Amino acid sequence: MMRIIEVVEGRTKLLVPREEKLTKRNEVFYNPEMELNRDISIAVAKILKPGEFCDLLAGSGARGVRIAKETGITTVMNDLNPKAVKLMERNCRLNKVKCRITKQSANQLLATEKFEFIDIDPFGPPIRFVDSAIQSVKNKGILAVTATDTSALCGTYPKACKRKYDSVSVRTDYYNELGLRTLIGFVARNALRHEAGIQPLFSHCTRHYFRTYVRVVKGRRNVNETLSNMRFLQHCFSCLWRDYRNINELEQACECGGKLDTAGPLWAGEFANGNFCRSLEKELLNSEFNKRNEAVKLANLVGSEQKITLPYYNIHKIFKKLRKPVTSTPEIMENLAKKGFDVERTHFSGLGVRTNAEISEIIKVL
Repeated sequence: MMRIIEVVEGRTKLLVPREEKLTKRNEVFYNPEMELNRDISIAVAKILKPGEFCDLLAGSGARGVRIAKETGITTVMNDLNPKAVKLMERNCRLNKVKCRITKQSANQLLATEKFEFIDIDPFGPPIRFVDSAIQSVKNKGILAVTATDTSALCGTYPKACKRKYDSVSVRTDYYNELGLRTLIGFVARNALRHEAGIQPLFSHCTRHYFRTYVRVVKGRRNVNETLSNMRFLQHCFSCLWRDYRNINELEQACECGGKLDTAGPLWAGEFANGNFCRSLEKELLNSEFNKRNEAVKLANLVGSEQKITLPYYNIHKIFKKLRKPVTSTPEIMENLAKKGFDVERTHFSGLGVRTNAEISEIIKVL
């Protein structure tokens, strides 16, 4: 028999299954580690104010009930599991909110209805739902996608990435950024197949998952702009050089003589919108979320790193390769800035620095 406990997220009380371990065999899915993910989705919804919010794979209803309770937005929650449906109904009654609850396969729902905001948060890869969601989301609507299969996206299992996302992954020092860009690129390519482009509003890598919020926009201009951001990334493990290139610009060897490894296709543009990040940070500052401080810091970091699209450098890895003693990251950043380069921290790693300086210029200031 399923054991139920009560937890509180934001202003919402939730009845959730008490599980020692999260697996696909759990009777109803609820992941307490995703509270930050849900907090941010509440803030995003408050800013965008969509006409309706679809929690496609709702599980216990944690996200959908919170959206209804904390934003007042019309909410649709869906799950094929009858036990999940019953728990959603209980959570709606507990919080005195009305949500439309459906019990059908996710793709079946997407094939028959249109939504302004679709949230895809599966156990594992989101690949089975993205194409249907692109067709279901209204023009200029929002698609939010979570992926937890980080080992495939980050290059640990390149065959799995090729099979699932039709993209080549490479295990670089900035593997988590490549993973996020591969996910966004997958969403973009699905949109392009339906004559639509995407505009990333906010994306991040947090612990065991990737998350992206994109606006899906029809029209030739948006399609062409999205196409221009679909590139390949070439990386040299010998000298740590990296750059984005179009397919007709790919090279076999680096200028240093080392072999160039190629990742992609992936998203090479900004993975968030700076103005939206500032609005999100402000919304989060005014919240009472349990994860408020972490969410505010995340929004600030993501917003500040968007003007530099080249992947970040892991400073400690560079020192290790050069066999030099480590100096402070702030000092390195200051020296790069004095030379006229853009330089920012990154949310991907506390040891990471994002800059438009070439690796040769970085080495000079170490």
